[in-house]
Amino acid sequence: MAEWLAHPSEFGVRPKTVRHKRTYQASLINGEAEIHLCEYVMPDGTCGRGFVNGSLTWSFLGEGVEAIDDDNLLLAYCGWAWLFPAIQSGGVVTDFVSEGEEARYVAQKEAQGLVDVEITGRYRIGTSELFEFVGSYQGTAARGAGDTGDEVGFMAGEPCFNLPAIYFFLGRQVIKAMR
Repeated sequence: MAEWLAHPSEFGVRPKTVRHKRTYQASLINGEAEIHLCEYVMPDGTCGRGFVNGSLTWSFLGEGVEAIDDDNLLLAYCGWAWLFPAIQSGGVVTDFVSEGEEARYVAQKEAQGLVDVEITGRYRIGTSELFEFVGSYQGTAARGAGDTGDEVGFMAGEPCFNLPAIYFFLGRQVIKAMR
């Protein structure tokens, strides 16, 4: 974690402290994994949590992320850890014209009472189309990800609202078991 944080593409300086908080034993769709959760403090006072899983290290920062509990942050990490390399390798396409699923998904959100629904992300995985959206429900900002058959959603004020919903959606798909 310390080496990753010190990389020029990240903070570019070594952290003041890094503390191992917990190790998760995970059974994921692509195999078994040991995922280490670490907490750190940077010289400028920035505090964060990050995950180390072999060579795939990542930390989520930003407003409100510190309020996400460890287990939900792990869920987001697992979704991100599956999605990021899949996009890079071309296994997930993000620039495509939907074959109708997007329109059905937006109509479903509107029928559920959301207004000002805007698609903010598109993901084609094989023949499946998944979407991220923002909108408003009874005057409160909302966001979510999924398709017409399955999704996750969060309202403003919920800690998970502060990260891309697609990470949580895919995390549920990627994790077979967690110990």
